[in-house]
Amino acid sequence: MENPAFYFVVAMTACFLGSVPVGPINLVVVKTTVDYSPRAGLEVAVAASVVEILQAAVAIFFGMFISDLLQSNLYIKLGIAAAFILLAVVLFLRKTNPQFQEEGDEERRRSFFRRGLLVAVLNPQAVPFWIFALAAISQYVSLAYTGYYLAFFLAGVMAGKLAALYGFVVASGYIREHLRDSCRLVNKVLAGVLLLIGLSQLWNAFV
Repeated sequence: MENPAFYFVVAMTACFLGSVPVGPINLVVVKTTVDYSPRAGLEVAVAASVVEILQAAVAIFFGMFISDLLQSNLYIKLGIAAAFILLAVVLFLRKTNPQFQEEGDEERRRSFFRRGLLVAVLNPQAVPFWIFALAAISQYVSLAYTGYYLAFFLAGVMAGKLAALYGFVVASGYIREHLRDSCRLVNKVLAGVLLLIGLSQLWNAFV
């Protein structure tokens, strides 16, 4: 695929979908917005988006090896399909009870951008997510992560992360008051998306 814009769209879509489920970063964005201001929440979102670029870049180097392996191994393709379907079932059935954590005075004095960097760096699922996502993407399109193609891809990663987290900034008031219901809705929507991906992976493995 030689169109750089396509790299941007693929990365943005993947990152957006991966950032929608309510997790530590999303909760920090919502809490910061509610406790301080939308601008403060946006600072956290921008910081997390910057870190996401680095995490995706790290995953690309490992993902290239995995992509080559996938091309010649039917069992790994079936494993990926099964993993997507299993994740869909788990998300659909999971009962969530997320809670905001209170902060002390020392935490309140830190800059919001620095807080976003810290939470994003300590997020353990980002790099594995990108390795998994890149392996799945490679089953549909062949992307060359070099030069300005890589730059467009990483720009899409930041755009997708920022778009998802900005959505949490905008909806922070409602999410704060209806956190449990919001998480359930997000889980069900994402479960549907993962199920479709898993089924398409099965189709791709045999056709």
